[in-house]
Amino acid sequence: MTHQQILDKLAAKHLVKSIDDDLATVTFHAMCYEKDTEKQLLYILPKLLNRWNCVLNASEISNKYKQKTILALSVLIHKYGFKDDTINKRAIEAIDLLNKEVALSDDFFRKSEEIKQFILSSPAPLKRKPSIPESITFYRKGDVISIQLEDHFYAAYIHKISGANESPILEFYDGIFDKVPTWEELENLCAKGQIYNDGIERISKFSVYGLKHEPDTANQIRLIKVSVDKPANDHLEESIGLYSVIDLFKLQHEIKNLFKLSK
Repeated sequence: MTHQQILDKLAAKHLVKSIDDDLATVTFHAMCYEKDTEKQLLYILPKLLNRWNCVLNASEISNKYKQKTILALSVLIHKYGFKDDTINKRAIEAIDLLNKEVALSDDFFRKSEEIKQFILSSPAPLKRKPSIPESITFYRKGDVISIQLEDHFYAAYIHKISGANESPILEFYDGIFDKVPTWEELENLCAKGQIYNDGIERISKFSVYGLKHEPDTANQIRLIKVSVDKPANDHLEESIGLYSVIDLFKLQHEIKNLFKLSK
């Protein structure tokens, strides 16, 4: 049995591809920074779960989708040469729940014990860095989106799409929310600037690679409004450079840094 054979049985092509792309991205960077696989996993898991916990912990997501997600996470983490006991335990439980709900094929049911043993087996570490996935986005200029990070939500305006539909260029609204904000909560907010060491708050924009699907398979990104005007930022000083080029996982750090004086 192979990783792909198990993943094919989930009948969730887009979900699997999204998790695979995310793991390739964070694993590439982890292997740049660390040689030890345990340290690589310590780098990977918090970033990965900050994103996919938006599915696993969401009340509005179906149980079937949650179980497919945790099982796909377990199999793909194994594929990339890692193993996490907590995720594997939840994946074993997910197999039983999917079978109880008769959610997948007879073949999945028959191979369930074999899949469990495969998940629990020792993975083979990667010999080389994975390729970073090609970047493409389905978001557009004028979109307003919500981004969940841990227990809070942040809203951003898309000024334009850089390259050939590669990455949205975002500017954040000055607000932190306990749930996905409505447009009515955002339309009168100004843009949030970055405060530098000199105490000056400047315009801050980000070109974000990996911000791809709409709707987002990880439930982290929500489209709030389309074709609206940008938030006012004339209270801010000029930016240093046009924008920062980052990926969806480095954005987690940038959000924490950007809003540090508001928390």
